[in-house]
Amino acid sequence: MAERSIYAQIDEIKEVIELRRRDHLRSRGRDESVMAEHVRRLECVLKTLEWVRDNQDDLKAHAKIRRQEGKPEQTG
Repeated sequence: MAERSIYAQIDEIKEVIELRRRDHLRSRGRDESVMAEHVRRLECVLKTLEWVRDNQDDLKAHAKIRRQEGKPEQTG
């Protein structure tokens, strides 16, 4: 999923969640609890992707600082 935009990933997860919710409504017994757990996990993935989308600039700035901290000092 990393090669696609964050927006495409969010849209895909939303579609999968909707499908799984429909499947969950039709399931019974053990399958019902398994489907409910799957939906909850997908919702967590969605929340994480949305957070990354909303904080992209801060994450990029933090990564840039970390990369600079990791570089050895250049001597002239």
